[in-house]
Amino acid sequence: MKHYTLLIISLLLSACGGGGEGSSSTEAVSTTVTQTPTTSTPPPETTPPDTSVETETMADLTIAPQFDLSSKIELNIDVDLNMGDSRAYLNICLKGDDNKADYDQCLLRAPLKQSKLTSTVMLANSALELVAEVWFYDSQNEPLRFEWQYDGEQSAVFTIR
Repeated sequence: MKHYTLLIISLLLSACGGGGEGSSSTEAVSTTVTQTPTTSTPPPETTPPDTSVETETMADLTIAPQFDLSSKIELNIDVDLNMGDSRAYLNICLKGDDNKADYDQCLLRAPLKQSKLTSTVMLANSALELVAEVWFYDSQNEPLRFEWQYDGEQSAVFTIR
């Protein structure tokens, strides 16, 4: 029964048709087209450009032996502040737009033991500028700020003195 009702409704809708708005009478419009003879000049002959350039394939690529296709950089961190046994904390973060440390993108957060720390972190190629801040637990000392920028060397070292 459902199919029968659906069939009748669809036939009624398609039989009514779309039709547009406006009156039902149509006016006859006559148009006359006159054709004027034209003289055509043939276009000048052009020769196609030489497209016989040899395409390179992956096998044709050459890579220098020192290029290891790595997108990571190993950064050695060497901190020695020679401040004795004062307690301090180190933050190494990416440099933000305001040239300050971006605390949402820190790579290393660690306490200093006797003002020293040795560590290694892996950097992505996008981390080319870092900011290190040494915060002291006592409020008498202002935080120390150091900057580092990748210079393209294979062995990168961030020395904080």
